[in-house]
Amino acid sequence: MKSLNILIISILSIALFAACKKEDAATPASETGQMILQFDNKVGSEELNLTESGGTVYPYKTASGQTFNITKMGYYISKIKLETEDGTVHEDEVNVSANAAEVKGYYHVLESNSSSQLITLKNIPAGKYTKVTFTIGVDEDGVQEGAAGGVLDPAEGAWFWNWNAGYIGFAIEGASPNSSQKEVVGEGWKIHEKSFALHVGGWKDVAPASGQTQKFVNNVKTLTLALDSPITVSEKLQPKAHIVVDALKVLDGVNIDFATSYAIHAPALGKPLAEQLSNAFILHHVHQ
Repeated sequence: MKSLNILIISILSIALFAACKKEDAATPASETGQMILQFDNKVGSEELNLTESGGTVYPYKTASGQTFNITKMGYYISKIKLETEDGTVHEDEVNVSANAAEVKGYYHVLESNSSSQLITLKNIPAGKYTKVTFTIGVDEDGVQEGAAGGVLDPAEGAWFWNWNAGYIGFAIEGASPNSSQKEVVGEGWKIHEKSFALHVGGWKDVAPASGQTQKFVNNVKTLTLALDSPITVSEKLQPKAHIVVDALKVLDGVNIDFATSYAIHAPALGKPLAEQLSNAFILHHVHQ
């Protein structure tokens, strides 16, 4: 009888072990992959080609007929999120630190730096994704009273105004024969005649004092783009979303007149331009 009990226990143990192994085999380790966001700056249907500062060739034209060139264009992209078919959201890791190596989730996209126009998102759970959401600019989480490193460090070229105004989230600079800008020369710098500088920044709304206009406004924008077809992220598949940023959508959206709007360097003044950003960022296509 004792031998029979031992045999039964042995058989049950083997069956339980086999069942556990089968369950383990059916539940593989979590798979992750990568995805690339490619930002492609254009002026209407034309490729954006930067002109050297001070140049007097004006290859582009607004809807109102004013010609212009572009010497600088860029923007901050942050807080990127991907959404699956069933509504599950994956968020790109975000962190602000004085240590540049620890800064994550903030990207300074510059027309003058082609590598900055490719944002590689890592450690994405494998699956099918249908939407991408991102912030244009740097919101309150990225505006620190203390030092910030990496692309948020003014010493490294970050576009930072001050604590109240925050970062310049979007900027277009160039020149137009219609501009009323006069030449200004300082120690080691120069503002060229006929140039323009349109800076969009501001991360908080501040109620105006009695009899005054609002001094600070929140121009940080969050935009969701639906992908033209679901993309699959896996260990073997690294899809790319091609996003066109049309400078002309911003300029024509406010019916820009370079004679009067050639120097925008305050959040409140940049608000009309900020309202056009949702039209300027366009999902062109995806590569699977």
